[in-house]
Amino acid sequence: MLLLIAVANVPIWASSLASSEETVDYSTADSVDSVWLVLRTMLVDRRSFPLFAMLFGFGLMVMINRRVASGTRTYLEQATGGQEQEASPAQVAWAREQATIDARRLVRRRGWWMILFGAVHGVFFTGDIIGAYGLAAVIFAGWLAHKHRKRAIVLSSAIALLVAVVPFFASQMSTSTESGQAPDMGVPWVVSNLLFWMSFTVVGGLVTLVVPSMFIGARLADTDLLAHPERHRRLLVGVGLGGLGLGALGALRLALGDLGLGEPASFDQSAYELTGLAGACGWLALLALYAGGPRPDGELRGLRWLASAVGRRSMTAYLSQTLLFGLVFVIIPWLVGSTPRVGEAGAGLIAVGVWAATVVLCAALERAGHAGPFETALRTAVARSQRQRSIPLPPSPPQEASAAASPVNQPAG
Repeated sequence: MLLLIAVANVPIWASSLASSEETVDYSTADSVDSVWLVLRTMLVDRRSFPLFAMLFGFGLMVMINRRVASGTRTYLEQATGGQEQEASPAQVAWAREQATIDARRLVRRRGWWMILFGAVHGVFFTGDIIGAYGLAAVIFAGWLAHKHRKRAIVLSSAIALLVAVVPFFASQMSTSTESGQAPDMGVPWVVSNLLFWMSFTVVGGLVTLVVPSMFIGARLADTDLLAHPERHRRLLVGVGLGGLGLGALGALRLALGDLGLGEPASFDQSAYELTGLAGACGWLALLALYAGGPRPDGELRGLRWLASAVGRRSMTAYLSQTLLFGLVFVIIPWLVGSTPRVGEAGAGLIAVGVWAATVVLCAALERAGHAGPFETALRTAVARSQRQRSIPLPPSPPQEASAAASPVNQPAG
């Protein structure tokens, strides 16, 4: 997933080498660049970010489920004095509700910190997506914790309909994201980048396929499709091939139009955006199939070990991409005093190299037994910002309630 993110983001950095007056004419690109542009448009662009959002939602729901399970046990121990097996249904419901509230507060607190992390990142890279995911977590923490699936389906359908019937809106979002250039408003670049990031975060976090993708990932966490893909091979193969095929087909006309091989139609952008979700599902299904189910010895080896090392440090890997892209496309050209022209295929190779460097970094951290620095910072910030809340008293134990309801019969004499 992070490789796809690097490939999707590198055009933003490559475009920074061109002057503001220079526009890219894809119809004059050489054959290698043309082929790469078509493949990237069909399989990566607008397909990797929904994949990222689905895995984000999956992770949030795993966190919620674990927090609710452990919190319920803790509250029951407090309510029953360690005799959880004797708890009444009312006590179980009370304990689960308090644990769910704690999980909701955790997700919302994490979301606020993600927005702050994204704002800092957005100063240097206006295509930051952490802020948008954080905003979605803040707003929909309650829906996720309480599993309001019907609401999620209705809202997701409305957002998908919006993207489908307003191609102009989708086109504007695509243009802004692909250019990666903050508007020139005559203000310092820090302020300009922040203003652009804010608008992108609000729009990207609320009225694009980020929210539907997040809810899909959250729903998958309550199934065993990803935890035990070996049980669903036929389904996952169908979703993988069908999703990627549909995603590629939905982007084909737009890709050919960029090369001057056809006239764009009004529905091309809508099809491109909507089928991106299908493409993301296809990628997720194939990646799940490759990862496979739990190993008998519980050990991961080879590429799966590397994937696990990177996955547990996904924020570090993602933010490290910005550091490396900035080095390649901004700092080095400034130091040497020249701006080399990088084609589409060349930029793709740079993206692969940057991703490989982050894999090496995560593998080194895994070998040394260290967590990712940004994951540690986020976890510490979330933990230290926790605030106490007033917790209602639990229902009375069954025996106490029974004793209060019935008079005690004393023996005669």
